[in-house]
Amino acid sequence: MDAHAPPRSPASDGGHGDGDGDTKKPHVLVVPYPAQGHMLPLLDLVALLAARGLALAVAVTPGNVPLLAPLLASCPPSSVATVTLPFPAASASGLLPAGCGENTKDLPGHLFRPFMASLAALRAPLLAWCKAQRRRRRRVTAVVSDMFTGWTQPLAADLGVPHVTFSASGAHYLAVSHSLWRRLPRRRCPDEAVSFQDVPGSPTFRWSHLSWLYRTYVAGDEVSEAIRQFFLWNLESSCFVANSFTAIEAAYVDRPLPDLMEKKVFAVGPLSDAVGRCTDRGGKPAVAPARVAAWLDAFDDGSVLYVCFGTQQALSPAQAASLAGALGRSAAPFVWAARGGTPVPGGFEAATAARGMVIRGWAPQVEILRHRAVGWFLTHCGWNSVLEAVAAGVAMLAWPMSADQFTNAWLLAEAGVAVAVAEGADAVPDAGQMADAIASAIGNGGASVRQRAAELGRSTAAAVAEGGSSSVDLEELVSILSSPKLTN
Repeated sequence: MDAHAPPRSPASDGGHGDGDGDTKKPHVLVVPYPAQGHMLPLLDLVALLAARGLALAVAVTPGNVPLLAPLLASCPPSSVATVTLPFPAASASGLLPAGCGENTKDLPGHLFRPFMASLAALRAPLLAWCKAQRRRRRRVTAVVSDMFTGWTQPLAADLGVPHVTFSASGAHYLAVSHSLWRRLPRRRCPDEAVSFQDVPGSPTFRWSHLSWLYRTYVAGDEVSEAIRQFFLWNLESSCFVANSFTAIEAAYVDRPLPDLMEKKVFAVGPLSDAVGRCTDRGGKPAVAPARVAAWLDAFDDGSVLYVCFGTQQALSPAQAASLAGALGRSAAPFVWAARGGTPVPGGFEAATAARGMVIRGWAPQVEILRHRAVGWFLTHCGWNSVLEAVAAGVAMLAWPMSADQFTNAWLLAEAGVAVAVAEGADAVPDAGQMADAIASAIGNGGASVRQRAAELGRSTAAAVAEGGSSSVDLEELVSILSSPKLTN
């Protein structure tokens, strides 16, 4: 398909424009990044904005249109339109192979970076669509986009409208990641420590724990420079919005941060809790929630460990064997959500059947975490998983592996709700040591961490309630989007 072909209108895509011809009513263009962990929170934000009277249009490529179905079904009629843009053809960018998937879940890891860079080809057809809306007297009055789609900032500038950068992660990661792309620290030894002096707490991370997206930067490389420019464009936004809340990130949202050009950060999360859409989070469970709940009912409060490493991270045979060994030795009841293809050792399930459940595929994670029997979560520290655990008041055993997970694990440790058990995508932890950590956590050794996690869970509920910190930030964001300052 021609990357510069004019996109179809929202009406032809089954979206619902308001059709009232009122040029004064705000029309917000939303541009997600096509990765599950990015799209779900931003679509939750769309639902909250629509419920508060804003008209919105969500721009996606054909392969991602089905992901909008729950949003369109839940929003007020005529509040959300779909703008379907042709996926950039391989010949247009020269960066992707023919037949490339349109969502990161369908991509091999080596295509993540060129995929991100290639999406900038959507800018021209999206600008054409925006200009067509002017002729239809439905002018776009603001642009809200994912932090990985910074190419939308010059699009907003062309339209003379405000641009808002959305982070599916927290404000801490937002500051650290933009600091990297602004300052370009370079490695001088194999695993050099990099300090972030302008980030509250002055955290220090080993080179290998920095974002893979940044560590693979090569000066002068087309893809590398495109990605860096996306982050630099983000810094020209009017403000930032983070899927977080003040109680866990007060230091990063209550004061201007130099690495974010001292722009306001609105903490409006956890968005899944705010919108009340805590089930059906991007997939059909491999096991019915009721079946898992019935199994968990047999165990004491806080006695069960839930284990999951997200949708992107696959354990190696050695890692799966180590984890299975730890679970077997710990004697703790557990639910292990094993991503498809995870090499669970033969005989493990039969040997632990009395106290363990292995779910192959998508697990009803929110329901599991909110069951009274679950007290701990062994996690890769992906931000969506972190927020779901925090909202449930569940303490965490941290095994960060990539992306924002190391900075998230640091934040959780600072908050007193997580204990480190391993680190790194290639790490093979000692099964005996991990078993001891699990047993200690489930036992009295983890009492103080569980207490702090329960307190933070109550703070989460308060944040999204009326008058809470996230609710107040959301209303301020709505006010900004409802009364944008247009420059042309």
